[in-house]
Amino acid sequence: MLKLNVDSLEAVDEPFRALYEQDGDKFKLKVDGIEDTSGLKSALQNERKRASDLEKKVKGWEKSGKSPDEIAALIEAAEARELSEAERKGEWDKLRAQMNDKHAADLKAKDETIGQMRKRLEKELVDKTAVSAIAAAKGVPDLLLPHVQRFTKVDDEFNVVVVDASGTQRVNGKGEPLSIADLVEEMKANEIFGRAFDGSGQSGSGMRPNSGDRGTPVGRTTWDDLQGKDAGSRKKRAAFIDEHGLAAYNALPRK
Repeated sequence: MLKLNVDSLEAVDEPFRALYEQDGDKFKLKVDGIEDTSGLKSALQNERKRASDLEKKVKGWEKSGKSPDEIAALIEAAEARELSEAERKGEWDKLRAQMNDKHAADLKAKDETIGQMRKRLEKELVDKTAVSAIAAAKGVPDLLLPHVQRFTKVDDEFNVVVVDASGTQRVNGKGEPLSIADLVEEMKANEIFGRAFDGSGQSGSGMRPNSGDRGTPVGRTTWDDLQGKDAGSRKKRAAFIDEHGLAAYNALPRK
């Protein structure tokens, strides 16, 4: 018996293969008056399956002892709960994101505060050690401190160390860390920085060597005239010491 549709001509005896024509991926028998009902059969099977599934659901509802309206109300309530749960979860995700953002901001603020505190502590450590070393060498802290600060830093253990221009810690001839006192002594022997030390004997162009005595104030200038933390005051002090010597600066009268 010849089949109306076959997947391959190999399923047909060779004498009858000429009776088939290709129809898509399959082969169909060339006959008149016969309609292809494969699509209808497929639709019928799908409808029967849907009806069977529906019948099973109806039987399940009937076993619950509830009316269709009650069942519909329960389904609607369940859908509402699912929607509410989804909204609640979305709000929680939003709240969690806000909490994470706030935590990150708090950590950043804390790190910034710690950084500022460390800078202040480092400055206090450097300034205290440097001023003490400068004073011991009979130098002028106002003039020398900025230069000492430029060549010092505080390590992770909060030790004040002397560094070079690249930030590398310096050592002496014995391989020991160079101290701020050593740095100040180097500055005292320097032609330029030596001018800011009492009795150093260093002098440069336009500067008169220290006289060795208390010096003689020049003109109407007083010690108070040269005080101040601003750059202008520092320049005035440096210029006065450069011209008249440290002894004359120390001998200026106070108002």
